[in-house]
Amino acid sequence: MSDNNIDNRTGEVHVEGTQFYKRNAIGRTLRVALLIFVGFVLAGVLLTWAAIDAGARQAYKEARDIRRALRAVGIEYYGNMASIYDPDRPDGLSVGVADKIEQISTRTGEVILYSWDDEAHAPIQFEYQKGLYRVVYTDVGDTGGYSAGTEGDFHVYYSFEVLTFEAE
Repeated sequence: MSDNNIDNRTGEVHVEGTQFYKRNAIGRTLRVALLIFVGFVLAGVLLTWAAIDAGARQAYKEARDIRRALRAVGIEYYGNMASIYDPDRPDGLSVGVADKIEQISTRTGEVILYSWDDEAHAPIQFEYQKGLYRVVYTDVGDTGGYSAGTEGDFHVYYSFEVLTFEAE
């Protein structure tokens, strides 16, 4: 035999035409399950974010109504030679003011008045709490003038209870 006739092939069988491969059913099932799981997680995150955002916007709208109601009740009390601000009370409001604010505004939460401008009859800083939302209003305009209580920043916070410790 001559060296030219020696077959140098490695023993692989070469098949011409279309070749079919068997896919692993378990691997495909796991990939589909993983895609479905990731889809549900993303949808859950998006829905949670949308619900928190909608609640925050509602709390902000109610806090704006509270600011207007505080001004209106403040002017009413000024006509009666009284102030709605009572720093000795936990909520900072004089007796009966919370009820009047509730009648005027659409609030369903709790109002805490931190500071009040007696000259302009406007809130300088207050907090509105509704469920897990807390809205803090701080006046950034001139205090002591007629623009007090009209130029301010609203900061909306969302919080939830992580741990509760009870006294023993």
